[in-house]
Amino acid sequence: MRMLSLSRRTVRQSWPPYAGAFVAMACGVVLIAMTATMIGAVDVSTRRPGVTAAERMQLDDLAAMLGIMAGVSLFMAMFVVASTFGFVVAARQRELGLLRLVGATPRQVRRMVLGESTIVAVVATVAGALLATLATPVFVALLEAKGLLAVELTMPPPWIAWAASGGCGIGVALLGSWRASKRAARVSPVAALREAGLERRRPSVVQIVVGTLCLVGPATVLLVADEISPLLAMVVGILLPEVVVVGLVCFGRALFPWLGGLLARPFVRRDVATRLARDHVRTGARTPAALAAPVLAIAAIAGSMIVTLSFAADWTTALDREQLQTPVVVETNGDRTVAAALTSDPDVALADPRVVVGEHEVVDVDLAAQTRGLAAVRGSLADLGDDRIAVTETYASDSGKGLGDRVPLRVDGQRIRPVVAAVVSDAPDLYADVLVPPALGGARAGRVVPDVVFVDPGSADLPATLDGTNATVLTAEAWIEQVDARTRANNQLGLWVLLGPAGLYAGIAIVNSVLIGVSQRRRQLRTVALLGATDEQLRRMAIWEAGLVGAAALLLGGLVTASVGGLLRYAIARDVPGAPLTVPWLPLAAIAATCLGLALVAAVVGARVAVRQRAG
Repeated sequence: MRMLSLSRRTVRQSWPPYAGAFVAMACGVVLIAMTATMIGAVDVSTRRPGVTAAERMQLDDLAAMLGIMAGVSLFMAMFVVASTFGFVVAARQRELGLLRLVGATPRQVRRMVLGESTIVAVVATVAGALLATLATPVFVALLEAKGLLAVELTMPPPWIAWAASGGCGIGVALLGSWRASKRAARVSPVAALREAGLERRRPSVVQIVVGTLCLVGPATVLLVADEISPLLAMVVGILLPEVVVVGLVCFGRALFPWLGGLLARPFVRRDVATRLARDHVRTGARTPAALAAPVLAIAAIAGSMIVTLSFAADWTTALDREQLQTPVVVETNGDRTVAAALTSDPDVALADPRVVVGEHEVVDVDLAAQTRGLAAVRGSLADLGDDRIAVTETYASDSGKGLGDRVPLRVDGQRIRPVVAAVVSDAPDLYADVLVPPALGGARAGRVVPDVVFVDPGSADLPATLDGTNATVLTAEAWIEQVDARTRANNQLGLWVLLGPAGLYAGIAIVNSVLIGVSQRRRQLRTVALLGATDEQLRRMAIWEAGLVGAAALLLGGLVTASVGGLLRYAIARDVPGAPLTVPWLPLAAIAATCLGLALVAAVVGARVAVRQRAG
């Protein structure tokens, strides 16, 4: 209890260093509480009678997206907490040494640090839970306004979300501060007598092993690029950057100061502030590494994800152009009579309605081959029958099901296990992952309204044929462009949902690292001022430090993104030669500008405060 009381007084009297951890945990609790509420609402709402399969799938996708968002929030919150308490312990070496000198045991010191994190977590949890209760109805209204929620949700009691978010918040705080508490427990009583200390730059044995493994693995993937399909390259493009970031951060205390000093070389002869900044970056360890880590993480992960989704849209669009054989695509807009009118008109050369029933699609193989370029890459489509189906390469890769394997399907409420007779190439916009012949379609297939019909009009007058229906007639190119635009819009929404919290936490970590780093260097700033440096030079020095470290992290993040883009480009070019690829320069530049801008603004604010306090 005495150590807990000491923890409470420490947080109350020296709260600024804990502000970043408080904001990060409060935001995390808000997102987790909202996610728990939404997942509970989705679970209750999907069991209501009258909810269609499409609406149920939409709700399940929404719940999955929110779950991923909450997971990212927890990870980034733990990152900020660990960084904050690492700084706090490093800045309190003499204080912790005094505690040891007056009789505190290592275990008591550790309990004190964990108590501080628990106190911050409890306050953040209460604030976050209250904010989440107010924000959830606003979030639901926003989803409805965006057309992402077609079903009225039944909200569960709020205490369920409070309990889930509270436990997660306190758990994240304890995990994030665990390493810092161990470091605090190792502080010796002699530290109370030290005036200064050198920061350790050499990574530990564990960091060397983990960092090496995390960097060797991705390098191996690049060496076998010839054997990677576009689909696997996209999976790698989303998962690989996280591994690389962990590897680089393990060597961060040596890597970022060295690279920051290297970037400063062209400017050190022009400005003494730049030279001072370069020297501090090169001799520092904790502050450059703490600032560079979130910049590197968001630049590499967000940049790679943006490039991957953009190239994925380019790939599917190229597949559509390569395989679509009909000159016209008719959208039914939910009108059942459209497909019937087209298939019954003798002047229409080809009319191929797309009938999707749950997880599979019912296809006329001969017709789909003429309209959508359906062709087997393994096996034979001629073998499709009462107990034989086809799957795409994507499905075969994801599920591990190949020729001769049985695939579980549900047809008219009954479970069946047909055999895979053929594997076809991917074309997500043209056909589903599982293709069944009409003999396996079941009675439900006859009640499904096709969303599109692929049409070769022949000599038919389509406006006359479709008169009085809700059909929209598009050329093949116009339909492909419309689908591409819709895909990119959905990708953008997904990026906002997935990367929004990550960007928020990265911003908190950047600002937190800069401000704490500047506050811990007040004595150094006073010494530099006594040697003749002006206030303006001190401010420029802080800006140069943040700029050099931020630029070093952005450079490494850019290299990771470029490597992912190169891998994707190579895989797509082998699959669809000549496919044009769209590099999203604007979002990538916005990420770089935001990260660097936050670091510079925080450096300016911190330097102004430090200079003002020195003058006072």
